[in-house]
Amino acid sequence: MSDPVTYNPSALSPGDPELLRERTFTRWMSSDLRQVAVDFCRNIGLIPIYSETSEKHKTRYLFWNLPKGASFEVRSGRPKEQFNGFDASNRERGWKLLSLHIGEDQLHSAIWITPDHFEEAVKILSAYGIAPPTLASP
Repeated sequence: MSDPVTYNPSALSPGDPELLRERTFTRWMSSDLRQVAVDFCRNIGLIPIYSETSEKHKTRYLFWNLPKGASFEVRSGRPKEQFNGFDASNRERGWKLLSLHIGEDQLHSAIWITPDHFEEAVKILSAYGIAPPTLASP
């Protein structure tokens, strides 16, 4: 498995975060496939580090090789109240909010990760033009 901090974007889409996102995210999937996709990818060592939801398109993920010793939590397409509950729980255990997407239907999709692996994941997200949310993480 390659070094998770080293990221080599495709030569087909250099320097264009939007094109890179369109080509490397999973395809949009209905809500009944979300958990199946996450479970399957987890079994082969991949975790989502970003999730987007859309009322029209449903859900898509950006997956990453899970670093040894990292733990994470994924919550996709949740109302704000549920998101706040998950966020409070993860803050209590010291996990940082790595990424947050709020869809046009006001559903929140978030990924939390253990603090030791936060900076590694941020470097990878930056290649896609995604910055960590400013509202969270102690």
